[in-house]
Amino acid sequence: MTEPTPDLVAEPPAALPPPSRRWPRRLRRGGLALVAVVGGWLALAMHPQPLFAYSAQRANIVLHARVPLPAQAGPLLDDVVSRVARSPLYDDRRTHHVFLCDTPRLFGLFALWDRKVGGIAQVYLGGNVFIRPSSVERNRVIGPSGQEKGGERTLAYYIAHEVTHAMTSAHVGRWRYHRLAAFQREGYADYVGFARPVDFARGRALLEQDAPEMSPRRSGLYLRYELMVAHLLERQGMSVDRVLAGPMDPAPVVAALRADRRP
Repeated sequence: MTEPTPDLVAEPPAALPPPSRRWPRRLRRGGLALVAVVGGWLALAMHPQPLFAYSAQRANIVLHARVPLPAQAGPLLDDVVSRVARSPLYDDRRTHHVFLCDTPRLFGLFALWDRKVGGIAQVYLGGNVFIRPSSVERNRVIGPSGQEKGGERTLAYYIAHEVTHAMTSAHVGRWRYHRLAAFQREGYADYVGFARPVDFARGRALLEQDAPEMSPRRSGLYLRYELMVAHLLERQGMSVDRVLAGPMDPAPVVAALRADRRP
């Protein structure tokens, strides 16, 4: 005689933790993921060499690229070294690494919200310099529009400008560098990066006309700042250390520049 099959009793589903306990877990996981992403980015920004297989060096400037560098890289680096070596902040014992990003996406990875600029120096993370897509052969940077930037702003200028930021930060310290006014940081970088005489008469005339190119906000150029720094160095006889000693009020500098009628 067959014994009766006992009724199967369904087990109750496992109880979920209350919402008040689930959210902290999700926040912790999200926080750990964010820390991992930020940590990975910091490591890459400080040590990007694995992404750039090729390099060339002149003096203490090392140029890195993801494709073989053409023969023009040598003269380009010679030009950069001659520009930055004019600065008393130049230290041939300190190596500067410059990374040529061959796509806008790669440059944006390092530049973040500054992805439209020509280059960027990670002055708070070791001083690496990243340059947007460019042509070493033609000594030109390719702008966000896809067109080469013309005029005096060559690839050598952009590299020298950004290396000067790294030199300035290394010389004065990151905190003091951060406290400098924009005209001090950018003006001195342009003063070194251009490596050509400053035309004071033309600059004053453009200031009087309120020309767009003399407004960094309207033009994105630092001609106004370069003129101000040049006036401090060449007309007022300040040393570079004094110009970069601490934050300066730009208004008196502009007033003195306007009042100086020397050619």
